[in-house]
Amino acid sequence: MNKDLPLPIYLPSNEPYLGSQALLEFDQAIPPAMDEHIKIGLRTFSSDLTPLQICATEIIPQGVSIALSIRELIRQAYLYSAGILIRPLVERTGTIYYLNAYPDAVIMWENGWPRKSQPSLKDLLEILHPARDDENHIWFKTMLNKLIHSDPEGAAYNMFVREDGVPVFSSGKIIDQPKVCDFISIAGKHYLERLVSIAGLIFPPTDEAP
Repeated sequence: MNKDLPLPIYLPSNEPYLGSQALLEFDQAIPPAMDEHIKIGLRTFSSDLTPLQICATEIIPQGVSIALSIRELIRQAYLYSAGILIRPLVERTGTIYYLNAYPDAVIMWENGWPRKSQPSLKDLLEILHPARDDENHIWFKTMLNKLIHSDPEGAAYNMFVREDGVPVFSSGKIIDQPKVCDFISIAGKHYLERLVSIAGLIFPPTDEAP
């Protein structure tokens, strides 16, 4: 192996977006989130969980795993793939908030979550971001959809302009787009913290539990 060639795998000591404040804050949110979920996880083996708590044990770990995956993709500079994962993270986070807000929906979840009974992405964004106006909801929903689906508009999210002004589409690592990194980091941190928050509500400290 030629030691003069760049490492194909980035390490925590040399990953390309070190120095990003948004990424640092994402990193700082991960240890307390994992500590909280470890504590809650021990309680999920109880035999007297409520139906909502059972839903939480099925949904929240998925969301946490997705958030951690986003962080690792940022480390390896696969920003496009990291961006794609924002939508499933939003969906898991929004779903557990929806089930908490609408207890009757828990029955539908237990029945296999029939497609017609599921809230739309618009519904999930409204419950996660009630203060946003319709225009912001539409922009965010459209962006999440375009990242997931293959169409000409979606391709724009993977297009960058080289130093010589030529637009290019990346098929691998993207090491020079700090604004994209910051946006993904902010989203990852935000929804990870929202998962921690809702987990604390659904699994209150034992001395406050009913």
